[in-house]
Amino acid sequence: MIKRDLPIALIVILSLAYLPAADSNEAITAEKEEKGAQALTKKCKNRVIASPIVFYTPETRLAFGGGGSFVFRLAGCDKKSRPSSISPLLIYTLEKQFKAQVGTALYFKNNNYQLNAEIKLEKYPNKFYGVGSSTREQDEELYTSRSIDLFLSLLKKIGGGFNIGIQYHFMDWEITETEEDGQLAGSDFSGSDGGALSGVSFVVNRDTRDNIFFPMKGDFFELNTRFYKKFLGSDFNFTTSTLNLRKYFTLFSSHVFAVQSLVRAQSGNVPFMNLASVGGQYIMRGYFEGRFRDKNLLVFQAEYRVPLFWRFGAVGFAGFGNVAEKFNQLNLGKLKPSYGVGLRFLFDKKEKIWLRFDVGFGKDATGFYASIFEAF
Repeated sequence: MIKRDLPIALIVILSLAYLPAADSNEAITAEKEEKGAQALTKKCKNRVIASPIVFYTPETRLAFGGGGSFVFRLAGCDKKSRPSSISPLLIYTLEKQFKAQVGTALYFKNNNYQLNAEIKLEKYPNKFYGVGSSTREQDEELYTSRSIDLFLSLLKKIGGGFNIGIQYHFMDWEITETEEDGQLAGSDFSGSDGGALSGVSFVVNRDTRDNIFFPMKGDFFELNTRFYKKFLGSDFNFTTSTLNLRKYFTLFSSHVFAVQSLVRAQSGNVPFMNLASVGGQYIMRGYFEGRFRDKNLLVFQAEYRVPLFWRFGAVGFAGFGNVAEKFNQLNLGKLKPSYGVGLRFLFDKKEKIWLRFDVGFGKDATGFYASIFEAF
């Protein structure tokens, strides 16, 4: 599932759905068979969510584009096979900046294999506050980077909810604009002169969620260790290990309580753009993505999801987390807080696809988010 974290001032959701075309070679004459086929077709219809995007920031001026997701099933109407998705995004600004990306999550028959791919091209402004957990708001500086980012993943089901697999990540970037006399202009940080990454991951996970878009019960536990090495074509040698633990509980009247623990540990020469960070619409909503970054990260999050009326729902969420250069410096007594509320609209009842609108708060920080699918 790809990330969609945008400074949206205006976003209009236009939702469309259509049915797959019937096979003209299959002539159904009996009324009973025809009704059965119609019911099956309706049940297995594809879903399209389309979203025009318009916003304005001082760094981009007027920006416009669109994004969305196409949800379908590779295994037809097989209930045991999870839905696949293709999610494109395109944004262009009057400052001649752009973001273009396409992500896919493909589940094959019986979920025996899962193939994920994502490619991103962008020239876009960003913010850098320095490295560490004590950076200040006044340390903020703007920079613009031009990059290409490619991610590939193949997982194989081995039974009992467990999957194993391999992933590949490639990224090439250059910093095209920095603030004069800023931290990045002085090349004090690894990666400030640009570079390339090439790394391979080994992954094992346990996934017993009842639904990948809106889990109501089950769990998702994953351990991912990625090696960036020069013999793979990387300009930087470092290792990243991530432990992602999620658990979902169904409470009364379809209320859902979801919890997540996220641990990331890095060693070696990590470029600043790839340091573990808090913020954004997935990890501690309320902070700007990358507001705090360092080699190690520890985050705890929880969310309570409540149905309201018709297709509307609401959520309340809270989290604690921090970053540090060394893992033993992650003091549980000094974790940074985040919390917020959100509104949900159920776009598709069968697949449980929700559109979400969140407002998050951190220490001296606020963030607004509009997206498809839940944060975790």
